[in-house]
Amino acid sequence: MLKKLLFTISFATFCISSARAQSTDSGLIPYRSGSKWGYADKAGKIIISPRYNAAWPFSENLALVMSGGKYGYIDASGRVVIKAAYQSAGAFSEGLAPAKSKGRWGYLDKAGKAAIPFEYEEALTVSEGAAAAKKDKRWGVIPLETKQFIPTKYDEIYPFSEGLARVKSGGFYGYIDKQGAEAIPPVYEQAFPFDGGFTSARFRRTFGFISRKTKIFKAKDFFDIGPVSEGLAHAEKLADAPGRCGYIDVNGVERLPFNYFMCASFNEGLAPVLKTLSGKWGFIDKTGKELIPFKYDEVSSFKGGIAKAVLQGKFFYIDRRGTEYFKK
Repeated sequence: MLKKLLFTISFATFCISSARAQSTDSGLIPYRSGSKWGYADKAGKIIISPRYNAAWPFSENLALVMSGGKYGYIDASGRVVIKAAYQSAGAFSEGLAPAKSKGRWGYLDKAGKAAIPFEYEEALTVSEGAAAAKKDKRWGVIPLETKQFIPTKYDEIYPFSEGLARVKSGGFYGYIDKQGAEAIPPVYEQAFPFDGGFTSARFRRTFGFISRKTKIFKAKDFFDIGPVSEGLAHAEKLADAPGRCGYIDVNGVERLPFNYFMCASFNEGLAPVLKTLSGKWGFIDKTGKELIPFKYDEVSSFKGGIAKAVLQGKFFYIDRRGTEYFKK
């Protein structure tokens, strides 16, 4: 469906699958000037001059930047903390960041040392004390307390959320714990991370919710249901209805009217929505009030007080006030 495009938006070289964590804990926001990137404060003052090929939000007081086709990290003063020497990299989370060197992934600490060896084919951002990685063509889990790889039988593993990681096996989704033990069998055609004790899933072409406590799937009468976030999930009633998308709670009760053509998840109290197929993206709050105008060609959900946006072919960041961080 068209709304799935929102979750796979690719901003050219700016989106790295491993760079999921995002936070503006430094108070600085990536700022675009022409083809170069730097950082500005919330008043729009340039703090780090635009000199990078790409720049990501700060996470744990360090920001991932790309210079000369390589990736490294800087602090809020612009000082290089970890030299741009990596083929790819992700944001810091729980003191570690995934990075790729000589075709292999490992994890760096904030001193730039290899805290987990570079011996993996793929490596995801650390979440909840564990990381998902692929070694010798097998996905597994690396608990931070041991830093030892635990291989599993699954085709894919995703980051942990509320103690469970989503896994994929034979085209179906389930969940495992941090030791790699199966918590929910992979029987779902679609599933998302847990949030607030619930997740949405599709079982035998029927959409519904799974409780983290009971692990029981309860079907709901909707054409489609998106991820649970902040107690709400976007849903569709009918594929061909003009106002087909709205928001429901985990009991299937309508909380925001089905007045939109496409919707995405709430994050930090705001959700991206598209009113019509030919219209533009904007943001609403949980009362349905428009907080950021419907003017963007593409957007992401808010994280750390900022969101990605595309307008007339230009990719940049915006804040909750709708301030655009690029040179006009």
